[in-house]
Amino acid sequence: MTPHQIVAVALRLFAVWLVLQTLKILPAFFTERAFQSPSYVWVTFVLALTIVISLALWFFPRTIAGKLLPPFDPQPRPPAAPEQWLAIGCTLMGLWLLTSVIPGLVYDALALKAMSSSDDRSELQHWVIYYMVELLIAVWLILGAKGVREVFRWAQNAGVRKDL
Repeated sequence: MTPHQIVAVALRLFAVWLVLQTLKILPAFFTERAFQSPSYVWVTFVLALTIVISLALWFFPRTIAGKLLPPFDPQPRPPAAPEQWLAIGCTLMGLWLLTSVIPGLVYDALALKAMSSSDDRSELQHWVIYYMVELLIAVWLILGAKGVREVFRWAQNAGVRKDL
């Protein structure tokens, strides 16, 4: 794949992520309190802007990639090995997970620390444990692409007889 194609695929993936994140927070915009808020116009504007940006990223990824990257190099480069792509993909997924885990973990840990001993801390403790497990998975993805590759190969060949 050329660098332009890689950036175009990344832009489309980012557009999908942006739409999914917007859908995740969309119900909060339709609460009764949100309609009474004076910032409702701004929220609607930001929502519309997000939709326009997502559509532009989806329908024009090569144009945007052409603006971001230098002109196309006529010398083709040798393709990367599948293991290298898997390692890059695992690292990117780990970084993605890490960026979504850290804010929740920090917030819940600080809230847990600020709570008095008489408050019910069990729900927050469960969330902190959940975020810690996600943090371990993110670090494993970032640092351990070889282990992920072994799990992937095991899953591919599970149930396949070796004597055939």
